[in-house]
Amino acid sequence: MDRTGSTSRVAAEVFGEHGVDLGDARRGTGWTNHTWLADELVIRVAPEPGPGDLLRELKLVELLPAEVGYPAIVDAGVRDGHEWVLSRRVVGENLDEIWPTLDDAARSRAIEQMWERARHVHRVDVDAAAPHARSRSPFFPDDPAEVDASFERIVSAGMLTERQTNSLQQALERFWAALPMAPRALNHGDLCAPNTLWHGDSVAALLDFEFAVIAPTAIDLNEMVKIAFGPGDAAEREPLQGAVREIAGSALAAAGGPDVLIGYSIMLETWMLDQDLAAAEPDLDDRANSTAMLSAFAQGDGGYFAPILP
Repeated sequence: MDRTGSTSRVAAEVFGEHGVDLGDARRGTGWTNHTWLADELVIRVAPEPGPGDLLRELKLVELLPAEVGYPAIVDAGVRDGHEWVLSRRVVGENLDEIWPTLDDAARSRAIEQMWERARHVHRVDVDAAAPHARSRSPFFPDDPAEVDASFERIVSAGMLTERQTNSLQQALERFWAALPMAPRALNHGDLCAPNTLWHGDSVAALLDFEFAVIAPTAIDLNEMVKIAFGPGDAAEREPLQGAVREIAGSALAAAGGPDVLIGYSIMLETWMLDQDLAAAEPDLDDRANSTAMLSAFAQGDGGYFAPILP
């Protein structure tokens, strides 16, 4: 696996062609691409050679309205086998990095504005977007057998009981039954604070559409709901619940309804827990949160999401 050796060479060469010294750039966060931020430019480089998501994403972002805030593309290509994209740097800070410094009012405003920008994504013409979105998201299997295999591994690891996974499978049966009737739209696919820029007192942009997928908007809605209705510090989550209740109240029906929302949440948490169990360096906080979410859903009453369900 590339440990930024070849990707840093690609970044240095591309930056150099645009008058930027890589030594003056800062490494960005993110786990899917290697990113460097200069004063006016940002480069993302695929960590592995071969076809990837970056050049496909370029075709997709051409369809996004200005309200999304996606940065202007300067150049793109393939070098030493690595896809890369050079864009203008949008003024702002990564929302995930500054989240701890924001008060409750600012956090609520961030959630509202993230969803407002996501709604512009959802309005993109589906037929135009479909050729450039992912055919399927890695987080959400389209085959129930894949989820069942993950459940088996999770039970074997002692994270959940067979009785709990049986209950989760029943919830997923309702999901699969409801899914064909749910309206489909372009989803960001990874709508979260790390993929959001904050400037001043407002959201400036949504970034990184490599996981964008055509599906019910419950995929994006799940991320918003989990910010306020999930495991963790209740004192931090409770002040945000009013904003999220309002979003869920207006969006849940069009997103596919409760069964679709809960199904996507179960699949995402199952994927995260399964990945963490296989990781050489597991994130124990993520493991605990996913286990708590799945255990709560296994109770059959909506779990942590119960307060926003009709």
